[in-house]
Amino acid sequence: MNKYFSTKLSIFVFTAPALLLFTVFCVYPLLPEIWMSLHDHDGFRNLGFVGLDNYREVLSTPSFWTAHKNTYLIVGISLLLGLPLSMMLSLFMDVQTPRLRRFFKTAAMFPAILSVTVVAQIWLAFYEPNWGLFNRILQSIGLSDWTHSWLTEKRTVMPSIGLSFLWQYIGLNAILFYTGIKTIPKDYYEAALLDGASFAQVCLKITIPLLQNVIKYVLILSTLGSMAFYSHVRVMTAGGPGDTSRTVIYQMYYTAFDTSQFGKGTAIAVIFIIQCLVISFIIQRFVARGKLEF
Repeated sequence: MNKYFSTKLSIFVFTAPALLLFTVFCVYPLLPEIWMSLHDHDGFRNLGFVGLDNYREVLSTPSFWTAHKNTYLIVGISLLLGLPLSMMLSLFMDVQTPRLRRFFKTAAMFPAILSVTVVAQIWLAFYEPNWGLFNRILQSIGLSDWTHSWLTEKRTVMPSIGLSFLWQYIGLNAILFYTGIKTIPKDYYEAALLDGASFAQVCLKITIPLLQNVIKYVLILSTLGSMAFYSHVRVMTAGGPGDTSRTVIYQMYYTAFDTSQFGKGTAIAVIFIIQCLVISFIIQRFVARGKLEF
């Protein structure tokens, strides 16, 4: 019994500083925002308590749901396209010579260290309808009918912005996967090769299963990072045309700062935080639940 309580006491003593810091810097700052979301606030003055009216009005606004559709489209692009491509890139780097591996690692990280503004300006030039790279390529191969004004057409604007986001961070995820691959003991690979396993079988039966914890981390990082998608939209389209390229974060910014409805803006922020917590819980609960031991 004394051993049981001493163990629990030790856990509390060592975790208390981290819990205190988390409470002070993460939990406590949310409380004033939740309180503001229950008021009619213009950023300078509290115009009165309105209860849940801000939430009701936000949830009944069509642009709020358009923003959610766009946000989860970016999440889908990041997860369904980005993660498999990052995994393939990491596997490709792992089988290269040391010199080529250094080159590909540097090339993969380069977009991620660039400023979002720089990346957005590069892709704005690619998408320029008159002299942009993409339309010029289509024209040069006889596909002029496929050219678009990529960032001003409703059906192409979000995939176009999502592609720029994907390009910037696909290499970073590949480096994370590659780092995880290097922690896997070589004995497994040597045994598989002696048994005559192909490269694809080694990847599917050894590498990917033993990367489950890294995959979970990258999945959370990519999902929450995609949900917080804002800067590319701000630079490339400013939410246009109309409100068709707004994301949840952009909708929150627009509501709070452009229309001076800080109560509604913070209501959007609270809803967004709840969604992120739920998604994080689902990933933690259902992805890579088994204990991994080498």
